[in-house]
Amino acid sequence: MPTFSSRSLFNPASIALIGASERPGSIGAALTRNLLAGGFKGELFLVNRHHARVQNMPARQHLADLPRAPELAVIATPPPTVPELLTTLGRHGARITLIATAAGSRDEARIWRDVARSQGLRLLGPGSCGVIAPRWGLNASLSPVFPRPGHLALIAPEGSVLTPILEWATAQDIGFSSIVALGDGDDLNYDEVLDGLSHDPDTRAILLVLETLSSSLPTEVATARPFLSAARAAAQIKPVLAVRLGRGGDAFSRQTDAIYDAAFRRVGILRVQSLRELLWTAETLELDSPVTGDRLAIFGNGRGLGLLAADALLAEGGRLARWSSATQAALADLLPPGVAPTNPLDLGMDADPARFAAAVTLLLRDTEIDGLLALHAPSALNSATDAANAVIEALVHSPPGARAGVLACWLGADSVREARRRFQTQGIPSYDTPNDAIHAFMHRWRHRRHQLALMETPPDLPELFGADLATGRQLIQTALAEGRDQLTTAETRTLLAAHGIVLASNEGTSASPVPPGSPAWSIRLVHDPAFGPVLRFGPSETAASSDEYVIALPPLNPVLAREALRHGRIGQRPQDIGVTEHALNDFALMLVKVAQLIADLGEVVELELEPIFTVADRVVVGGARIGVATFAGPAHRRLAIRPYPRELEETVPLPDGGALLIRPVRPEDEPAFVAGFARLSPEEVRMRFMHTVKELTHADMARLTQIDYDREMALGVLRQRPGQAPEGCGVARLVGDPDREGAEFAIILTQDAVGMGLSSLLLRRLISYARDQGIHELFGEILAENQPMLALCRAMGFTIKSCPEDHGVMIATLRLT
Repeated sequence: MPTFSSRSLFNPASIALIGASERPGSIGAALTRNLLAGGFKGELFLVNRHHARVQNMPARQHLADLPRAPELAVIATPPPTVPELLTTLGRHGARITLIATAAGSRDEARIWRDVARSQGLRLLGPGSCGVIAPRWGLNASLSPVFPRPGHLALIAPEGSVLTPILEWATAQDIGFSSIVALGDGDDLNYDEVLDGLSHDPDTRAILLVLETLSSSLPTEVATARPFLSAARAAAQIKPVLAVRLGRGGDAFSRQTDAIYDAAFRRVGILRVQSLRELLWTAETLELDSPVTGDRLAIFGNGRGLGLLAADALLAEGGRLARWSSATQAALADLLPPGVAPTNPLDLGMDADPARFAAAVTLLLRDTEIDGLLALHAPSALNSATDAANAVIEALVHSPPGARAGVLACWLGADSVREARRRFQTQGIPSYDTPNDAIHAFMHRWRHRRHQLALMETPPDLPELFGADLATGRQLIQTALAEGRDQLTTAETRTLLAAHGIVLASNEGTSASPVPPGSPAWSIRLVHDPAFGPVLRFGPSETAASSDEYVIALPPLNPVLAREALRHGRIGQRPQDIGVTEHALNDFALMLVKVAQLIADLGEVVELELEPIFTVADRVVVGGARIGVATFAGPAHRRLAIRPYPRELEETVPLPDGGALLIRPVRPEDEPAFVAGFARLSPEEVRMRFMHTVKELTHADMARLTQIDYDREMALGVLRQRPGQAPEGCGVARLVGDPDREGAEFAIILTQDAVGMGLSSLLLRRLISYARDQGIHELFGEILAENQPMLALCRAMGFTIKSCPEDHGVMIATLRLT
């Protein structure tokens, strides 16, 4: 598949509109009008078979008349003309084609996609509402408004969702960096556009509106995997928010929605419930105001508004901040006699700008406060604009390191328009209602909390990686050879035991009874069209509502499993149902083991553990059922998230009787990474990182150890000396482009591992792995003074060239295909 360049879509050097028109009500006329009005800075070619001029601009009759191939082509002609146009565009060297024309059927859309691919074209649409990049004057869309430039990017499925958002955002003076409506095709999709926007310096937050995920991957592959990889990579750089359409009301739809919810959390996407909330929250996150917790101070010129905000905060799970004694005393002096300085703080309807400023100054100094919400109701006593200016001035002169971010809610219409504009100019989030402000504050905190949770280092539990795969595979193959799609009770017990799951014994019956008064639970394998196999954990009752069960995507570790449980009743209120902390950890460990079984054995298509209950603080599996079917290819292909690649583990014997253990890096390796980095000399660090690095933070270590195996690989090396514990001595890393066109490699060894031929061994492993993954080119940046590494690369066939931007750095490149 040809490589996608986001620059070609959002900032093309040239555009050809095929089907440019003046006919009222036509797609071609609307696109022509918008392209001309947008002020596009590149070349614009209009193509019309019947007219030499369109909307007072010259037009060409045929694509062959164009002086050069357009970087972006837009088709607005009838469906029968599309295949021939795609063929001609491909032959002339166009890069991307946007089809605004709607296809008559899925089969017709598939034909267009296949024609485009055969010509090396990337396709947006059919039925795309278009693409907008305000900063570049690009409006190749059917939107009735052209928003101002800003720092939010928006990806939507189609125009009926896109255009109302743009209308409302424009009215609120919210700007965008890039906007795209994907249409009905499955070529250019969310994942590739996400990848492009994640590295766009003009985009500070990415907004997604989606219904379901689809792709052109084979049916046995989890179609959501490219999306989750792209979303995870983007969310590590900037906020990614999503609204999902079509949640439905039946049990199946609710379960599907719960799967999307779990998937969003897993990769760091912040989900919101409405288009309005999407924009307000994104604007808050884009401003990047500081957040450290959920303790909010609320103050304003009216008691009622404060109480409304406080009610909304508590309903959302936030907390009203408690003043320190010093703040309490200072606020008491600020307020009229007899008014208590409670939270929410009522400054009085007669509060003048000076009182607002004093409140901001006092509250910002209190380290027990995580955020401030300033409320203002219209009053004939004082100017709303003057009050806003006072808050802004107080913030400008606030002490360095003030922890709390400030949010503003100036209620009203015309009388507060200027106040809101001034807040926006100063980068202070401003909202129409207290509810909007509270939702945005809590989403900001949830986003921060979830980002921290995703970086948490899981405990190292070696038993989770010691499953007896041979036994499990033999049991399954025996059943399939005998024509069975279900394992017997004995086979089920043995297979589960091979993965560390003990099935309670009950004299040959299929299930053990639940003790009286003990709640019963179940773990079920559920198949989703986009996400593949997922786990559903919850009460045994099949009619359990979605807030009683949780969804978890394999693979899991104890931290991810506990985080999944936190979103169900068992994790939120365990004491209410008699579940202890120890039992909750056991439930999480059970989920991890079942997820590993699913990741290891692709033939397992049905799995149910029921009932699961607790006895004396111990989790017991009372019954189980496993169904199997033939599965071709590696088991990981059916999962939406690629699991730990156990097949890359390797043991290399050493002459001293010890051994080198080479295996992919795991999140549990962070402590070993910290210890290994501490043993590196400053010179060794400089050779690897190209500059001096004194220490690596937890966030740095999380990025190095919590990797997406679908996009990158890191092989850790542990040296096992006779009679000693294994000790880390090096890492070889490979990070690939999303399209697998290229991948960058790097190798770092501790001093005591140099001279063993380890660099050569690891580089060969990286080259082999890159070839297996279909990567076309391997490259690495190497300091010019690192002659041993340069010599090794030359010996392995790399081409060595000086870096144009830094002559002290050499670029080693090896073409693999």
